[in-house]
Amino acid sequence: MGKKEDSLKLLLPLLKASGSRKKLEETLVANSNLPGKRANLELAFAVADFFGSGNLNESSWKMLTEWARIAPEDAPVNHPKEFLPFCAILSLSSSYSLVGQKNKAKVIDIIKNAASDPKWRMREAAAMGFQRIAEKDFNVIKRLFSEWIGKATFSEKRAILVALAHPPILNKEENVAFCFQMADEVLQGLLDLKRSDEETEEYTILKKGLGFTLSVYVVYSPGKGFSFLKEWAQKGNEEIRKIIKTNLSKSRLVKQYGNRIREIQACL
Repeated sequence: MGKKEDSLKLLLPLLKASGSRKKLEETLVANSNLPGKRANLELAFAVADFFGSGNLNESSWKMLTEWARIAPEDAPVNHPKEFLPFCAILSLSSSYSLVGQKNKAKVIDIIKNAASDPKWRMREAAAMGFQRIAEKDFNVIKRLFSEWIGKATFSEKRAILVALAHPPILNKEENVAFCFQMADEVLQGLLDLKRSDEETEEYTILKKGLGFTLSVYVVYSPGKGFSFLKEWAQKGNEEIRKIIKTNLSKSRLVKQYGNRIREIQACL
């Protein structure tokens, strides 16, 4: 039995029983692995899979939306209670296809808010939440991101790019092409970046995301991907050159595409 199955075995009686919210919360917090570098992802995935399998009712919807809105001061970075909003975001995302339009909009709002959260684990939950929606219906994410990208903040753009750097949704050429379309829009926004923007924490968050996501897209469409990197390498923008260099250094590319990497490095 795997870790996720073990976690589900632990939680199933509490997830199914009515009136067990307090005990469920205590169990999740106690088994969160927080404080620590890595939260108990298997446990979070087990909860999300449970609710994403048709087990969401009015009571659990209320519980999850309340968890998702726990104030930062009540669940600071790396505090065990931070695990509750983390689980909530993944669970609501997993349940997206099962709820009505009104609640779908609420789920998206919750994930968007998490994308700009000052806490890194909540930002990761946002990206993972979008991935869960995309796994079930990529067109939902395509419509959402296309409408959002033009007005998204740096942190929100990071969420978009990281959400798309997810192998299970990169199995179609058209999906990868969309990833490059989103990346192109984000990079275009960096061409006229102000010095004051470069000094913000939000920009640092976006830059770190850009530093690995492009290489993931390239793996799934090398022809288009290396052309994309070469085109941007020739723009002459120093910040973008650094981003391209960082992606070219990733082992996922270095192991297979030495010649193509050297070709782009020559442009840099």
